[in-house]
Amino acid sequence: MLNYISDFKINHLMKRYIDLETPYQFQKIIGKGSYGVAYLLVHKDTGIQYVLKRMRTKHSGDERQKRKFKQEVTMLKLLGLPNVPKLVFEGELEGIPFYIMDFIDGNTFEQEIFHEGKVFSLEKSFIILEKLFEVVIKLHERNIVHRDLRIPNILIKNDIIYIIDFGLASYINSDVLVKEIENPKTLEDHRSDLYFIGHFLLFLLYSTYSPNSRKERSWQEELQLPDDVKTYIERLLLIGPAFSSAEEARQSIPSFINGAVP
Repeated sequence: MLNYISDFKINHLMKRYIDLETPYQFQKIIGKGSYGVAYLLVHKDTGIQYVLKRMRTKHSGDERQKRKFKQEVTMLKLLGLPNVPKLVFEGELEGIPFYIMDFIDGNTFEQEIFHEGKVFSLEKSFIILEKLFEVVIKLHERNIVHRDLRIPNILIKNDIIYIIDFGLASYINSDVLVKEIENPKTLEDHRSDLYFIGHFLLFLLYSTYSPNSRKERSWQEELQLPDDVKTYIERLLLIGPAFSSAEEARQSIPSFINGAVP
């Protein structure tokens, strides 16, 4: 016997709640993850779209997950950045916490690369990277590390970079040593974000790659990159010496990139 309300039932109740008790109208479900579900809403008067994110019902009895979800809400309030969705409302329905935030009407880089078929040159990739660093540095200045900077969570709209989904974010803990962590993604400091950024950069660079062999090779072999770019990416991925901060990583972008034209 299940001891929590089903996702099917909460979807029905949430839709009814939105349509009858808020100034918004339910449009559709736009995302499902291990910990949350996202709905697209539209304001009945202004026509502006918003996103409602709720916790998955299977976690309703898990106090740790509830605290984590509420921490995400607190972080969005704390950030207040134009490149991060703004929180506009928070609440709870049938014991399931949720919040409503701005909808960023841009493309994720997953859409850009795999749906739109866009390619990113070396120069363009680093221009995007520098813009991403500008946002990430502001997160770190607020003592927050995102820990999930994957291509579905980084958006671009009118050449502006946005970051979404702070479900795995944490407050920075600078006392953790990298050798104590088997998975760099879980680090609670800047190195986690830099590790993800390194993989993000590789996705951009691979958009121009056409395999000419069936043999699987490393990215260092497949991508014909200048040596200083290889070294730079290796440092992001913690293969080489880690950067001391996101600011150092931004300032260490290979110098030839600075003269590039978008």
